[in-house]
Amino acid sequence: MIFRTAILVLLTAALLPAAAQEASIDELVARAKKRDAEAEYALALRAYEGRGVPRDAGQALRLMERAAQRGHLEAQNAFGFFLQHGVGAAADPARAREWYETAAARGLARAQVNLGWMHEQGLGTERAPALALEWYRKAAAQGLAEGEYNAANLLESGAGAPPDYAAAAAAYERAIREKFPPADYRLGQLLEQRRVDAAPYGSALAHYQAAAHAGLADAQFAAARLLLTAGGTANTREAIDWLQQAARQAHAPAKTMLADPASQYRIALGLVAGPAGAAGSTDAAQALEWLRRAAGQGHREAQLRLAIALEEGLGTAPDPEQAASWYAKAADSGNAEALYRLALLYDDGVGVTRDTVKARNLLGQATELGHAGAKERLTRLLGPRLPQLDGGELFRGMR
Repeated sequence: MIFRTAILVLLTAALLPAAAQEASIDELVARAKKRDAEAEYALALRAYEGRGVPRDAGQALRLMERAAQRGHLEAQNAFGFFLQHGVGAAADPARAREWYETAAARGLARAQVNLGWMHEQGLGTERAPALALEWYRKAAAQGLAEGEYNAANLLESGAGAPPDYAAAAAAYERAIREKFPPADYRLGQLLEQRRVDAAPYGSALAHYQAAAHAGLADAQFAAARLLLTAGGTANTREAIDWLQQAARQAHAPAKTMLADPASQYRIALGLVAGPAGAAGSTDAAQALEWLRRAAGQGHREAQLRLAIALEEGLGTAPDPEQAASWYAKAADSGNAEALYRLALLYDDGVGVTRDTVKARNLLGQATELGHAGAKERLTRLLGPRLPQLDGGELFRGMR
């Protein structure tokens, strides 16, 4: 998904001079009655946001238009936004474009970005990607990160021309220098897809992590993907954290991965991967919980690994009874190792009531599935009788 930033940084108190931010409503109203465009603009923003006054889109539109008509530069851009998005009246893209043009021609970088978007999307005018790129670059030349970012998106998508990934990457890098996290995410994607050489830009993972730290859910998910692929305990820990942060933002792929049994099993293995001693007891306990989630959804390998952990006391106190239960679930789906290990528990009477007949039957099933250890154990149990029967007769007799 391409994250587009076409909406202006518009209706925020940060765009107001300090005097307008600190002025009381009564003071602003008094100034507005005297046709003070700055006061009209400030009141329009407050009416739009419901800040200090009741929220009133219609009043915000009327005040913003008055300020724009009086030549207030930011108001001209904001009035274009209101018209584009139908704030206080029906949307009118053509008029919106005209007001963006007015403010853009006067050099307002935010208006230049918005005008570029109108030309790129064909809103209130014909689609003109080349003209859009010109306006984006004008905004970028003034140091506005959104200009660099939108120009990079356009260059990457190749709208109206072949994609220029090298130029896109360079523009994303400039936006990154202006502290614009979505550019880190997009540059990370270009690097992951090997659209550009990594040498000048670093790794995809590093860019995803930078955007993830800024709170972008897509980047958090992308970083988690790469970390899980890389493997290792520390990487898996970080991947879990990013997935959970993205899921809290209702990121659907992250929520799906956290609920998917194959992914849960992969996470469990990752938590205890790496050099001996790399994973601590906390990691082993967490791995056990991820195995439980996957096993509970019928993942056969997770059921087997969970049973082994419970039998051997990995990440928990030994619990052979629960181990036998999970071995049985994995065995029901034809897992030879689970059949073999469950047979040993029955043969020794550990976690279950001792039952040598059932143990031999389970060993026979595991042997039939090609488990060498089961065949050897069965040979010892049956002694000299085994060579007297062929395998088919033996296993039929055990069922």
